[in-house]
Amino acid sequence: MSDLVFRRNLLALSPRSPDLAALLDETEPDPRLSFRAARSGALVPVYAKDGREAAFHSLMDPRRDAERLAAAQPPGGFIAALGLGAGYGLAPFLASSATTGILVVEYSAPLLRAVLEEFDLSELFLDPRVSLLLDPEPREIEAALLASYIPPLAGDLRSVPLRGRVDQDPERFAGAAAAIRKVLDRISDDYSVQAFFGKLWFRNAVRNLFAAERPASPLPPIRRAVVTAAGPSLEAALPAVAKARGEGAFLIATDTSLPALLGSGMRPDAVVSIDCQAISYYHFLKGLPAGVPLVLDLALETLRGLESLPEEKADYPAILFLWRMVALLGLMPDPGSCASCGAELAEGLPKRHAFAAGGFLCPDCARAEAERGSFAAEAGGGYASGAYAPGGAGRGGAAAREAPDSGIIPISAGAARWLERAASLPFAEALGVGLDSPSLAGLKRLAFGLARRAAEAPLSTLTSGAGIL
Repeated sequence: MSDLVFRRNLLALSPRSPDLAALLDETEPDPRLSFRAARSGALVPVYAKDGREAAFHSLMDPRRDAERLAAAQPPGGFIAALGLGAGYGLAPFLASSATTGILVVEYSAPLLRAVLEEFDLSELFLDPRVSLLLDPEPREIEAALLASYIPPLAGDLRSVPLRGRVDQDPERFAGAAAAIRKVLDRISDDYSVQAFFGKLWFRNAVRNLFAAERPASPLPPIRRAVVTAAGPSLEAALPAVAKARGEGAFLIATDTSLPALLGSGMRPDAVVSIDCQAISYYHFLKGLPAGVPLVLDLALETLRGLESLPEEKADYPAILFLWRMVALLGLMPDPGSCASCGAELAEGLPKRHAFAAGGFLCPDCARAEAERGSFAAEAGGGYASGAYAPGGAGRGGAAAREAPDSGIIPISAGAARWLERAASLPFAEALGVGLDSPSLAGLKRLAFGLARRAAEAPLSTLTSGAGIL
């Protein structure tokens, strides 16, 4: 034990983690931790628990063993290290400039204090790529990863457990691993949408830059205005609108009334589109006359809804966005009829979607497909919610990762009602609908599966990180 070594470690920790350094300074070291020389001469932490001793690293040559394990990993990327130990396992990753970041998760301040009194890890803590979390809750791990891991810049995210340490506190490290998996799922879903639509967004952004550089023409002073909107009386009122326009009134057309005005030969002075949605595109099929200003709102209600969205609803925007995009592409499966026999499917009842059939199936057709062996059926007439394929191992197996949109996807009654109304509900209102976890999982598989079919190719980012943990 060396107070000098401990102070050097605290000095290295304190600039970025002052609270952690202060906590360790006030903590007594864990007396159950001792140190033993490996055959190579390197010192190894050994933990005594329930009458047994467990070494955190190899007692042969911990450095060589760490180098061998690191060499077996793909180079570079972001490392989520479960357990610190004496730092032997992290040294090979830090030696590579291709490693973009390391998040270390450790539990027990007394144990960490004992380690830092014996091993000088100041260089590790001073490396800007390294962050250390002590006794974190799963949500803290998720927040740290979401804040520091950016896939296009950081590369692959990999979990590297220090087995000798993890085995001494399996429950808490299992919670940490689950948090990492959750982050992987969330990031891969978000990144998949960006990868699928990113080129379109980028192209539109570049095109809009040219328009944004031009100064906007100011509107003239308006003393009298006429506002038109779509409705049964619009066509009958067009002569009165034309008369008011001839008397100098400023004509403001909502996007819904623009086709009728242009059809009658009237050119509005301005067009207003409020709460723009995908369907708003159809109002401009006849074009917008050159020089007519288009006034758009900023969808503040939607933006505020996204900002206040609780964590358990993080998947809603992507699901809703993909569902509406699939509808615009003309690839929306008809939820009202069976894709196999054409039988009518009652509204608001549970449904089953089969990608192989190209849509929703009635109970009889779903059962027939299951009997032919195309899909896996569960006892009692229900159908599996995981991805299945011939030769697969069921949900979470290799077949599920290779064919994530295979099998029958059960859609609960609540989820079915949400889908039937999702296209017509305002975006912010649709985000407010509550769904249970199984219903949300089914919708997620369906939305991303339809997106993959629309792309006519697998979206590999959906499964990036699958099977790592």
